[in-house]
Amino acid sequence: MTLTPPTLTDSQRWAGLRIGLLGGSFNPPHEGHLHIAKLALASFGLDFVWWIVTPQNPLKDRAGIAPYEQRYAQVEDITADDPRLMPTHLEHWLGTAYTYETVCALRHRYPKTEFLWICGMDNAAIFHHWDRWQDLVQAVPITFIARPPAPLLVKNCPVRMLDVPQSYAPKGRKTALSSPSITWIRGAKMVDISSTQIRNTLK
Repeated sequence: MTLTPPTLTDSQRWAGLRIGLLGGSFNPPHEGHLHIAKLALASFGLDFVWWIVTPQNPLKDRAGIAPYEQRYAQVEDITADDPRLMPTHLEHWLGTAYTYETVCALRHRYPKTEFLWICGMDNAAIFHHWDRWQDLVQAVPITFIARPPAPLLVKNCPVRMLDVPQSYAPKGRKTALSSPSITWIRGAKMVDISSTQIRNTLK
């Protein structure tokens, strides 16, 4: 199946599909992002991964963020070889500032689409600083995929203590995306790279 990226008015095209949502500032995007996107595709039997390029990450200094157009173009470049990986302007068009707002807006606009939020496991350590993070866990299934230092994050992060079904073994297309859950993927090969490291090498 080949589709063009989603708009805010084409929900019927995506009815019945399983969509991963990979959000971030992608400043810049790198192989680590590509790794977790492709791993999520395989592990959960996803049809596509939508890359949600945020105009401005509320947890990051605006001064260190490249222009939106530049970051979006870089996401287009890194995903060009796989039509299942789709750069999107969704958060830019929605005008939302926080992940919870974005997820709620997407679920409203795509009521017949199943969503999974994809995170690198490094985000687990700061997830409790996200706006309405506990509500976000109730709004969409989430997977945290291994990135260094994954073992420590799984053990100690506050999100691990939430009263929501949590597992370590996705079951492909049999993994339900219709109710709140957290899936930790620890056993996969980790790609030890970050956008910060890339920016520092360019200084």
